[in-house]
Amino acid sequence: MKKLVFLFTFLITLISNAQNIELKGKVIDETKQPIEAVSVLLLQKKDSTVIQYAITDAVGNFLLKVKPMEQPSFLSLSYLGYEDKNIEFEKITESKDLGEISLTELSDMLAELVIVTDVPIRVKQDTLEFNASSFKVRPDANVEALLKELPGVEIDADKKITVNGQPVSQILVNGKPFFDKDGSVVMQNLPADIIKKIQVTDAKTKTEEFSGKRAKSENASINLTIDEKNNQGLFGKVMAGYGSDERYESSGLINYFKGNRKISVLASSNNINATGFSMDGVFDNMGGGRSQFNSFGGRSSGGLGTGSGTGITRTNMFGVNYSDQFFKKLDVNASYYLNDTRNENANRSRVVNLLPDGDFITESESNRTSDNLNHNANFNLEYKINPTTRLFVEPKISSSKNIIDSNSSSVSMDENGDLFNTNNVVGHSETETFNFTNSIQFNKKLNEKGQNLSVAFDNTNSNTSGFGRTNSETIFYQGTQSDDIRNQKNDTRSTNDNYTLSATYTQPVAKNTELNLGYTFNYSLDTDVLKTYNFDPLTNDFSQISDLYSSSTNNKSTASTPFVGVAYDTKKLFFDFRSGVQINDFQANAMYLNTDYRVGRKFVSPNVSTSLRFKFTDSKTLNFRYNYSVSNPTASQILPYERFNDPLNTFIGNADLDQTKNHSANLSFRDYNFQLRTGWTVGLSGNFYDSQIVATTVFDENRKRTTTYQNVSGAYSLGLYGNYNKSKKIDAHTFRYGIGASASYGLSKGFTNNELYENNPLRITSRIYGTWDYGEFLTIAPSYSLEYNNNTYSNLALDKTEYVVHRINLQTTTYWPKNLTWGNDFGYNYNTNIAPGFRKDFFLWNTSLGYDFLNETLTAKVKVYDILNQNIGTRRTVSPTAISDQENTVLKRYVMFSLTFKFDKFGTGKQSNERGPGNRGQRGDRPPGGMPRM
Repeated sequence: MKKLVFLFTFLITLISNAQNIELKGKVIDETKQPIEAVSVLLLQKKDSTVIQYAITDAVGNFLLKVKPMEQPSFLSLSYLGYEDKNIEFEKITESKDLGEISLTELSDMLAELVIVTDVPIRVKQDTLEFNASSFKVRPDANVEALLKELPGVEIDADKKITVNGQPVSQILVNGKPFFDKDGSVVMQNLPADIIKKIQVTDAKTKTEEFSGKRAKSENASINLTIDEKNNQGLFGKVMAGYGSDERYESSGLINYFKGNRKISVLASSNNINATGFSMDGVFDNMGGGRSQFNSFGGRSSGGLGTGSGTGITRTNMFGVNYSDQFFKKLDVNASYYLNDTRNENANRSRVVNLLPDGDFITESESNRTSDNLNHNANFNLEYKINPTTRLFVEPKISSSKNIIDSNSSSVSMDENGDLFNTNNVVGHSETETFNFTNSIQFNKKLNEKGQNLSVAFDNTNSNTSGFGRTNSETIFYQGTQSDDIRNQKNDTRSTNDNYTLSATYTQPVAKNTELNLGYTFNYSLDTDVLKTYNFDPLTNDFSQISDLYSSSTNNKSTASTPFVGVAYDTKKLFFDFRSGVQINDFQANAMYLNTDYRVGRKFVSPNVSTSLRFKFTDSKTLNFRYNYSVSNPTASQILPYERFNDPLNTFIGNADLDQTKNHSANLSFRDYNFQLRTGWTVGLSGNFYDSQIVATTVFDENRKRTTTYQNVSGAYSLGLYGNYNKSKKIDAHTFRYGIGASASYGLSKGFTNNELYENNPLRITSRIYGTWDYGEFLTIAPSYSLEYNNNTYSNLALDKTEYVVHRINLQTTTYWPKNLTWGNDFGYNYNTNIAPGFRKDFFLWNTSLGYDFLNETLTAKVKVYDILNQNIGTRRTVSPTAISDQENTVLKRYVMFSLTFKFDKFGTGKQSNERGPGNRGQRGDRPPGGMPRM
């Protein structure tokens, strides 16, 4: 802890002692009007190296803070449609106010011919564009490392990206997905040195893209454009490793780019719980390495865990992505994945069930093995019928086969150990699922004045079938209830078919104002068929059908929603309001014990949504969003017949159920100051339920449950959040630091033993984090987070629960001496919400040491997971009706040795040794033969 305190003190001292000189001014046009979003660069005169840069604000002002400079330099000002302007300095030893700086507007002819200088940052209408060559990264860096260098970009431990506080929902390469739109494969596996531009825009639908409308989404989209000379070639890397306890990992990614054609193949195999695809430059597949430390207790339990799920998982994976332009009017993108996983887990749990008339305890043990084989194929087709008409088609196909073997035992008793029931189950199940989803969007511009017609058709079709065998014995110890002994086979089949057709017509009615008229039709049909057979000892087969445990259900919903909306869009303000009426015909029926159960309801509800976005400047934005939504009950919730398939819980529906009705709203404000490299975001969110469906459970004398459903009203949740981040560069030192906090409070309701209870949950979290990069040689990233949970209950045996979780994380990476990489991930957790007798704190420390040789094409590594051998799988979950303590199988300490081979051939087909465009990849901050100058 003292070392961490010293580190933070050292960082603050460096920052506070840095001597800065200010260069400021105001950029205007020939009419004396201020120009916003002008790129202002301070460059060295000898080689045009970027020293500092800024963007003018809404009134044309800019501010640069720099160290004293004795060498010549010049200030370059650039803005689209205006002539570039340079101001030279022989030296800079004191602050300067440059006053008003006038830019000359280009004539129309010159504007078409002008070649724009590559400046670090440029604002083009609603697009923020970064020039990749202006940001230094290591020669072998990936896209993730490049994104971290961009001002305003934050990547957290779970790889979630925000730009100026705006969440990023998709990452594209040359405007197209690279495998998945979430960009997880791109970030860690695409070399940074082939990227030319990084463009950030609001995430738009295909309709919004084609029509040029403002995006309604509050999320951002990142598009990576590849430098033309690097857009043809072959590159990739292959890794294989083996370690102690028969642990192994291997992965490979090969990419072929040629103009519009891109082919990528990836594969992975491991038994270290890495279920996705990762080739982290330091830790490879080791539990995500850099992403797991903030996952401790990240679930609702607030308990301890590795963030990689329960049990030990073996994964084999293969994927291919193909992108091309078959001819000028047709763009195609397709991907295919194969996942083969096997998970093994042993679980022990102790649950204290909280009842108004007294608690009881359930202790259980189980072993489970799950094998899953999954195929996924995604397609994305864009056909340009003519300049005013576009057709988008996105079909997706998936199939899976899942085999589960399990055995479990449980015992329920009172506090004195007197038994209520025992339950022993041995089970085997096999299911196969096929899914097909498709989205077809047709967009037509009716004229140049803004008249548009968009039609969309979406469908989802799934089919699941399988069988299971269950051998169970349930013994009851209280009263005269008979024991429940079963030896059964179940055949199941379920289908889900959902179709949605929507059409929207847009008509401009005034300047910046348009009217939207539309209609949405939705049809859905769900079916479930369960046939249960008892074992017949005479035939030694499951030949006796059991009507008591067999059923056939389906529910059908037909919804029509006409709506009208108005949108107002200017540079500063975007407002969209939509109102309609949803008419829903809901039909559910079941055939059970030769009785036909039917429930038919017609629901009429408002359909209202609105969003507002106000831009004070290009960096300051206020967002507001409101939505009123409804959802139907399921067939099992509304059909009033008893289901006895679970020997310890009987379910019965409620034919009088209403829909779930919810008001949701979000208000946020974000700001990022490019000049000061400082950003902050604050927000407030809320949900209020007019109607909510909750389970109500009654326990008998043996603590066997009977569960039904009921509507409650008045439940709500409120959330407040905010974060602040800043980056600063001093010579070879780069500092990034920030703080984030959130608080939530609400009211939830439910029933236990027919008595209404209420729960007021309060959760407060805070996190402080920082990163210190010393040239290209050292990275230190400490963080600390605190989580406080308080739940108060009414009408329950439990009045209150309260616990605190502390998390300290430290990540270090050194790249010195040359060709040597040493990474450490250290985490410490302390959790007061752990059952007596279990450790409340533990350490998890991973380390990796790698050496590059053969011209940095081969890397040999030794990695150790959980050096201290303290990883544990215990966690506690607290709910209004139960306190649950669980222990699961977790991955323990192992040592792994691996070898990685990297290759890239671009343009000329020769092996690339120059790993960075521009000045990236140069090590100019280092004196000959040593570390960079302090």
